[in-house]
Amino acid sequence: MTKLIIVGVLVIIGLIVLSQTLYKVDETEQVLVTRFGDVKSVHRTAGLRAKVPFVDTVVRFDRRLLRIDADPESMRDSKKENLVIDSYARYRILDPVQFRKTLISEENAFSRLGDIVNSTLREQIALRTRPEIIGARAIVIDGIPLEDEEGLAVFESTETRTALLAEVLEGVRLRVIASETTRSDLVPSDMAGGETFNVTLPQLILDRDNLDRDSDLKTGAGTSDIRVVSGLESEIEGFDIVVKLWSPATRTVTLGVQDGETASEGDSFTLQFFVERDDPLGIEIIDVRIKRADFPDSVTPSIFTRMRAERNRIATKFRAEGDEQDLVIRAEANKTREVILADADKASNLLRGEGEADAIRILAESLEQDPEFFSFRRSLEAYQRILNTGTTVILSADADLFRFLDSSGASPGAAP
Repeated sequence: MTKLIIVGVLVIIGLIVLSQTLYKVDETEQVLVTRFGDVKSVHRTAGLRAKVPFVDTVVRFDRRLLRIDADPESMRDSKKENLVIDSYARYRILDPVQFRKTLISEENAFSRLGDIVNSTLREQIALRTRPEIIGARAIVIDGIPLEDEEGLAVFESTETRTALLAEVLEGVRLRVIASETTRSDLVPSDMAGGETFNVTLPQLILDRDNLDRDSDLKTGAGTSDIRVVSGLESEIEGFDIVVKLWSPATRTVTLGVQDGETASEGDSFTLQFFVERDDPLGIEIIDVRIKRADFPDSVTPSIFTRMRAERNRIATKFRAEGDEQDLVIRAEANKTREVILADADKASNLLRGEGEADAIRILAESLEQDPEFFSFRRSLEAYQRILNTGTTVILSADADLFRFLDSSGASPGAAP
């Protein structure tokens, strides 16, 4: 019994040691093995691995594309109007050792990279108008905005949104491999003829705007990558001090004075530029996208009010057009009715006239053939009209009305 207990304990200990010795690397993972905080090995391929039990620690990072949902922020466009921008980015961990050193975990990366994405977006949004941010513009023909059947402006899609996201992507990539640096409290010195002077930077700068479009931010740096961010503000737009030339070989910036302005020793200014990070983040930014660009909640009620007013205007326009069509249709119907009635009256009058003419003609022909019979028939019609039940007529016996009643059948006026 004691031996069984000992064997069982040894098996359990063996399983524990084995579980602490062997570990699996999934195909979606990259693994660091650390010993007392120091990285001993890196594994990026799937399989079963071994480590020193109870001493080595396995740190796992995802190899797949990871998503950063930046917090929605209110940003101002070039016209100082606010938009709430909700964005996201995709990145991949390229160097897990450096990633662990600078960002420690994916949760910290989410916060750090979200700030980088929003700051870059804010910088680019401030340079553009709302239609450029949305990626649409109103169609204008001969200076007149085109409208649809409802009276609303017709828009067409543009590539400005794509250009915005391309600039943001480059800016985020730059901030991932570089740090923003400033040289403060600089003063003009050694001015050659009062026109230019030189400042030496401590290290090479990076291509912040990537004007050469080679996707390599370490090449192509120029004067546009160095900015004067503070200094004496002149009456002319911008600062008195302007960047004239950048020499990578000597890391020298040639500065000058804006036309129409002057600078003297003692006037201080600050330069801003990007240099490569001493501790890279160990990641690669794949893409940056805007999920939505909405108005702030504070202006939403006024927007809905304006939308309702616009819809009421369209509804009123439709009702007015309907009333106009109703009047046109009714007028046309009444006109057609009057024409039909007039034509019918005309036709009936013609037929009635023709009938009366035929009746008169037939009557005249009958009268010519037998005037006495006609007289007899007319007398009978007169009897029918006046000699009704309850009618009392007092006439002379010699009245013409009764001449057919007393007649024996001979013609009136004939000899008895």
